[in-house]
Amino acid sequence: MRLAQAPVTAKTAPTAVNPVKVIARAVTGLVNSVGSAIINAVQALEKFVTGPPILPAGSTVTVRTSTILLTNGQRVQANWYYPEPDPDTGAPPEQMILLQHGFFALAPMYSYTAANLAERTNSVVVTPTLSSNFFAGDDRWLGGAGMAAQIADLFTGNREALTQSAIAAGYATRYGLDPATAALPQKFALAGHSAGGGLVAGAAGDLATNGAAKDLVGVILLDGVPTGNTLRDALTKLDTYQADGGQYIPIRVIGAPPNLFNFISTENQTLSAARPGQFNGVVLSGGVHMDSMQGGNPIIQFAAQLLAGFPQPQNPPAVQDLMTDWMTAWFAGADEGPVPVPGTVIDIDTPKGTAHGRVI
Repeated sequence: MRLAQAPVTAKTAPTAVNPVKVIARAVTGLVNSVGSAIINAVQALEKFVTGPPILPAGSTVTVRTSTILLTNGQRVQANWYYPEPDPDTGAPPEQMILLQHGFFALAPMYSYTAANLAERTNSVVVTPTLSSNFFAGDDRWLGGAGMAAQIADLFTGNREALTQSAIAAGYATRYGLDPATAALPQKFALAGHSAGGGLVAGAAGDLATNGAAKDLVGVILLDGVPTGNTLRDALTKLDTYQADGGQYIPIRVIGAPPNLFNFISTENQTLSAARPGQFNGVVLSGGVHMDSMQGGNPIIQFAAQLLAGFPQPQNPPAVQDLMTDWMTAWFAGADEGPVPVPGTVIDIDTPKGTAHGRVI
């Protein structure tokens, strides 16, 4: 009798290693490691030279520094600007603003901008410092969509991470509150310069989908440089949010003419196409990329302006005036009047002359 034999299965040949792919992965890893180390070193030097935030002469604002714990476990430094309490009741402000720096910048470089905004709008202003290390990962650097989502998440629920950061930076002490029960203002606005404009635009879109947009009054892009479809996608989310019964949330630009630092930005065209008939902002005549970056370190100010252009005297105060006027109206829910006609020029009177803004 012949015994049945099990069928012989051919052995699978081992997959050949592709040496090109192995080398490519190794090179990519090396580039990422070296590039990351270089950027981190440069930003550490920037931090050393920049120093802490400096207030404008005569400012009534208090500034303190703490850290914010993001939902991905990353802890980032933040400067908190507190205007004076209400002179009659001692109450804290009823609104807050998050102001985001641009690519390869740091929050203290905007200390004058933030302090003036806090004082003139009577708002708590927070300025986080986020890494510009694009090798670090999507949710760990300024330009990542994941980081925009992290910032949006700060405004969800009871805002525990933001509140803890503010209390660590003296919020309760400044306004005579019990640290155990102190709460930040509910209504808030977002503003961002350059790549920071892209981040706050993306965050606004994420707020429209994470349930926290009801307290967002508006967004200002300061010569913003949103990359890819960030702004378009954010506008789509905000429009859907409004169609579902939410409030209209303006996104408005204070920009400069095309320059080396904003030439890839399509914010003006994107807003005009998505929101015809709305006031989408202005481009300042003779404006430069650094009109909105005003800080107290003269070395940093000179270096930044040498690199990106020296502002005309009237334009930085015009930026402050427009931000103040728009945010004050948004927080109050006030009617801003007729929508300016695109292409027309509006005059902005400042102590240093009259600035001119072409309506987008």
